[in-house]
Amino acid sequence: MRLTLAGTKTTTRDQILDATERIMARYGFRKMTMEDIAKEARVGRRTIYLYFKNKEDVALSSIGRVVESAQTRMKDVLCAEGGDIVEKLRAMLKERVMGRVRAVAEYHESLDEIFEVVRPAYIERRRQYFFTEQDLISQALEIGIEEGKVHMSNPMGTAAILLQATNAYLPYSLSVRELGNPDQIEKQLSQMVDLLINGVTKK
Repeated sequence: MRLTLAGTKTTTRDQILDATERIMARYGFRKMTMEDIAKEARVGRRTIYLYFKNKEDVALSSIGRVVESAQTRMKDVLCAEGGDIVEKLRAMLKERVMGRVRAVAEYHESLDEIFEVVRPAYIERRRQYFFTEQDLISQALEIGIEEGKVHMSNPMGTAAILLQATNAYLPYSLSVRELGNPDQIEKQLSQMVDLLINGVTKK
């Protein structure tokens, strides 16, 4: 059973989401039913409805958990003691993408089905995710400016540009075939991030 950072057992909500991801990996999103989720999670259907409205809400929450996990790791990188801020910025931009790519690897073939169904709700949440990540990257840029390692005048605006430039590598922007090759994604992403970092560190 998966443990949380505090060492406590996985919550019922996480248990349901874990089960959902396993089922999507086996059958895909369209064929998945709430009954399937209940059996896999070893909970009653009524229990699922205490946490989620319907199948679409479960899938949307699964995506949300992936994003929040990547954001947590971005924060950890930023807040870690010591380390070069430019390398932290580089790591944060990579983790934002690869944290998502790695997390959906098991059920990446179902993503097109999921996004087709939940896209309107996801787009609204995606906007909030972006703002959170923009703030994190902006903080890193501000530290870089203070240390004389980053050279630009608009941290928040530049953060938006850095995120938009790497959006092309996020799971919703990639094909099923591309998502099946995370090593290639990471290679191309690293090249893009290097170019972006060079752009904000050169005088």
